[in-house]
Amino acid sequence: MNWGRHFLEAATLILAAVVCAIVSNAVASRERKLVVVSSPAAPRVAAAVPAAAEPVPQRGMPAPTQSIPTPTPAKRQPLQLPVKSVKAAQKQFNPHPDKPYIEIHGDDVAQLHSQGALFLDARRTSVYEEGHIPGARPFSVWESDIDDKVNKLLAERPDPKDQNQPIVVYCSGGDCEDSHMLAQKLWGIGFNNAYVYKDGFPDWQQRGEPVHTGTNP
Repeated sequence: MNWGRHFLEAATLILAAVVCAIVSNAVASRERKLVVVSSPAAPRVAAAVPAAAEPVPQRGMPAPTQSIPTPTPAKRQPLQLPVKSVKAAQKQFNPHPDKPYIEIHGDDVAQLHSQGALFLDARRTSVYEEGHIPGARPFSVWESDIDDKVNKLLAERPDPKDQNQPIVVYCSGGDCEDSHMLAQKLWGIGFNNAYVYKDGFPDWQQRGEPVHTGTNP
């Protein structure tokens, strides 16, 4: 048996196997190399806040509409116009049983005349006929029938309510005291609401008030 030959063949086989292994490993490292590719980090995107969802109309129901408030028009203030004149309040002429008369002037006299108060003219009848306040009755304190006239007036007004109605007495104004004397007589018999026209008939004329003439009121 040739041991040398067998040893040489085994060494040859081993050497061939080693060479094959080296070649095979070299080829595999070039073609099957694992490549790890690192991709860049994806940019972080902030989560969007979802918008309020619009209401979805139900089937068979109309879609809701947005209500727009209607502006309320400003309330207009009424135009204020200046008042040119204001009618003065009517003066009250109440009874005064504690005094025989109260002296008054033109405006109060005109008011009482417009209200239908009784007027008595204390001047002489002849002067009365020349001109007097419309509606005034002649009651001259210097004539003999003055007491009869006063008593007749009381008979016309027996009710105390009627005796408390205003009575205006006048004469020629100024220093004339005839109207005061007549008012004193009226008060003495029971009339408690007599007024003396202080400025008398001349003032009535100056005011441009109407005048009657003759014997009738």
